[in-house]
Amino acid sequence: HTFGVKPIAGNLAQLNSALYLQVSIISQALIFVTRSRSWSFLERPGLLLLGAFVAAQLVATAIAVYANWGFARISGIGWGWAGVIWLYSLITYFPLDVLKFIIRYALSGKAWNNLLQNKTAFTTKKDYGKGEREAQWALAQRSLHGLQPPEGIFNDKQNYCELSEIAEQAKRRAEVARLRELHTLKGQIESVVKLKGLDIETGHHHYTV
Repeated sequence: HTFGVKPIAGNLAQLNSALYLQVSIISQALIFVTRSRSWSFLERPGLLLLGAFVAAQLVATAIAVYANWGFARISGIGWGWAGVIWLYSLITYFPLDVLKFIIRYALSGKAWNNLLQNKTAFTTKKDYGKGEREAQWALAQRSLHGLQPPEGIFNDKQNYCELSEIAEQAKRRAEVARLRELHTLKGQIESVVKLKGLDIETGHHHYTV
């Protein structure tokens, strides 16, 4: 009644025609979703694929509108219902891209890594366990530089805070060193010397910044 078409709920043959048209449209339109990496309506398909889709749907629409085939148990539904089905198919097409992104993310393994390895999905820790991860990173840095970890390093909140502060300080020092190397003449010269394996002391070169 909303679209000004007569009800077909009691006519099985017309219901079959409507179902046939809707399945034909959306199932073949799914090809455009699966072939694209991004939003399907932003990536133009090939002309042959597009032409095949249009031709197939014109035939399917004509069958749904006009065909009265007893052996197939279908009966024509008219252009009104055909237009309604096309509109419905268009509306339900766009969520298919979103569903594609969700399935791709799940199959990529990243979602399971976050859930099983990082355990960030259902944790009750503050900031999703950020402090603990920073503490573990700081411990790895101490071990890398030959420093022994203190006894009971993961026993209380004070150690968490201390190691988190160490991690932040290490990050700041690394950033300062990187900026110094990028934005100072001396840093650029030292970078070139390191890359080429030269000994700047034996060359007796003097430079100022």
